Amino acid sequence: MTQSITTQSSSAEELDLVFWDTSAYKWAGSGDWNQWRYIPDGLGGEIGIRFGVSSGFGTFDWNKGGVPPFGSVNDGTGAASFGKNEQASLSATSVNAVRMQANREFTHAQNNFTVELDFSRYKGSKVGGKDGVAGANTFIGLSDIYAGLKYAKTTVTITGTLADGSAASPAGWKLVNGGAAPHIAGGNEPSAQLSLVNGVLQGTSTPAPGGVANSIDTVLGLVRLDAAGYRTLHLRHDIFPVAGNWGPRIDNSGLYVASAFPRKPAKPAEPPKPPPVDLVVVIDTSVSMKDEADALSQTIEKAIAAAKTKCPSDLRVTYLGIEGTFKKTRFDNTVRNYLTETAKVDASLLKGRTSADADKLTDAQKKVFDPREDGGRAIEDVATHFDWRPGAARSIFFLGDEALEGGISVTGQDQEDIDAANRAIEVAKRTGTRVHTYLGTSKFSSDAKKHDRIYKEIEGEFARVARETGGKPFTSKDSLNGFQAVLEEVICGSNPSATTTA
Repeated sequence: MTQSITTQSSSAEELDLVFWDTSAYKWAGSGDWNQWRYIPDGLGGEIGIRFGVSSGFGTFDWNKGGVPPFGSVNDGTGAASFGKNEQASLSATSVNAVRMQANREFTHAQNNFTVELDFSRYKGSKVGGKDGVAGANTFIGLSDIYAGLKYAKTTVTITGTLADGSAASPAGWKLVNGGAAPHIAGGNEPSAQLSLVNGVLQGTSTPAPGGVANSIDTVLGLVRLDAAGYRTLHLRHDIFPVAGNWGPRIDNSGLYVASAFPRKPAKPAEPPKPPPVDLVVVIDTSVSMKDEADALSQTIEKAIAAAKTKCPSDLRVTYLGIEGTFKKTRFDNTVRNYLTETAKVDASLLKGRTSADADKLTDAQKKVFDPREDGGRAIEDVATHFDWRPGAARSIFFLGDEALEGGISVTGQDQEDIDAANRAIEVAKRTGTRVHTYLGTSKFSSDAKKHDRIYKEIEGEFARVARETGGKPFTSKDSLNGFQAVLEEVICGSNPSATTTA
């Protein structure tokens, strides 16, 4: 007769196992022989268990040098052996067993007890099978049986019945061995692997990787059933002395039942969402800034597209003019209108001035006053009242060609302009807003030296506002080859968490 040994390599499909819940199981005394007791299967059903002896053998008192069957949650050998060796593709949160230790009356040439399992209440449908029968996703396991290499040998013959009452066939069953377990795990040198030959489970002389040779006990072996549908299984334990070792043999073994769920593949990690960035472009709407408004409007789309590669972000750009707009440009709304109409801010809270505010100025101030050039105040208002998205990086790109407080006097930048810069810096820092600045071309005096002095003074304040708020300063020299490069730097410079790539 040809014998077939069925085993399964560690390359098997990845499965998550749920072991039966043996926490409440306990042998109730001699009256438990041949009586069904039911254990939760971990799926919402139950598995029956009944202890007995084969014909020709008598029952015994577990307590005479042994330990009656009991529930062993996260069982010692089971937990130490499971998930290793051929079981590397299996996982479980708790490896539970019914553990038993046959008593010292086992001194005969053959000793015996049986365990029967009833699956009539088993929730097999939870693991792709049928209720009332164990199927292809059901595992039956044993550990710590005598390997037959030193003192004794245990053979466990597994038979059973199908749903229709016919005899079970082991032809489709497969065995997977666990890893070697430490001596203290529950058995005595649990290193020997098991074999399954025509439904007979027993130890072999082959240790699990890392185990000891000629070990006394076996590792955890799990037998995966097939889809035939098993109503009952009968496990006959026969224990034989080896090499004349007739002393009492205490078979301290564990019995396991588990149900398998195919492991769902881990979802690929979602690419990180680009950080949100709110950029408000604010421009001085005096006539001298029309060229910059046109140039920026024509190149902004290309700059945004390029920035998506260099420094990806969830970018929102808003274009606002100070007390005015430029036709046929992006700047078709004013700071005041946006803040009061879109952001719903009370106009009385705004720092920016209108032409009507000229009545509050001295005659000398009126001569140079232009509310369209209130750059410092516009920065304050936008930083404070703009409808920034929660969690978004806040940035303002201010473009102007005059000092920051309503234009410039004939003598150049004065203390009011410096104070306006100080206030803009303070508010921007308080609100967590970066400010990038751009100083355009302007004619401050026909005297070249005076013009250069005034320009450098204003350039210095524009740069100070940018640098003290974490932004970048630019001048008309930076846009000689077009506005795109400037805008790309502004967009990337508005995103502190983005990694810029060339």
